[in-house]
Amino acid sequence: MSSPRSPVPLKYQVAVLLAGAHLALAACSAANLKPFKDWGTPGRFVQAYAQLTGTSSRFSFFAPGVAPETKVTFEIHKASGEVIQDDFTSGNEEMNLRVHSMLIRFALKDIQDSLARSWGAAMFGRHPDARSVTVIVYAFALPPMEGYRAGERPEWKEQYRAVLERRPASRSASLSPVAP
Repeated sequence: MSSPRSPVPLKYQVAVLLAGAHLALAACSAANLKPFKDWGTPGRFVQAYAQLTGTSSRFSFFAPGVAPETKVTFEIHKASGEVIQDDFTSGNEEMNLRVHSMLIRFALKDIQDSLARSWGAAMFGRHPDARSVTVIVYAFALPPMEGYRAGERPEWKEQYRAVLERRPASRSASLSPVAP
């Protein structure tokens, strides 16, 4: 003898429906389908939801869809004529994560010069005897599969270079304080 099934509460039905819609949206994004873009206001709501939840992300694991890994190095030219190399690597994982976040943003062309100047200022602070700092950003270029089969291999390619000269100290910085 079987017991009668109790009906599924409405809140569970709604939760399953919303979870299914969320997964369907993620699947559409992964497949690069945008079925909601022509829906007007409801479509904009769905797109905003997808952006907020991360379901709008595409999943690209192979070149050329993968953003290249980047690294930055600095050539420090000291007043003595010595040239040394430096970078932002640290034993602190949080610091390395922050550096990685800056490097990701370096792909935005309109902030590259500002970011390079900021990094250069950090290097001038780290090396007070530096005359100039050369900022060099490299990208790890992955060849397409056809190129790889033909013998091409991944390599670090210079993507950006800027030479920053130390500015002379301003006159006001060298003046003695005024007594009242």
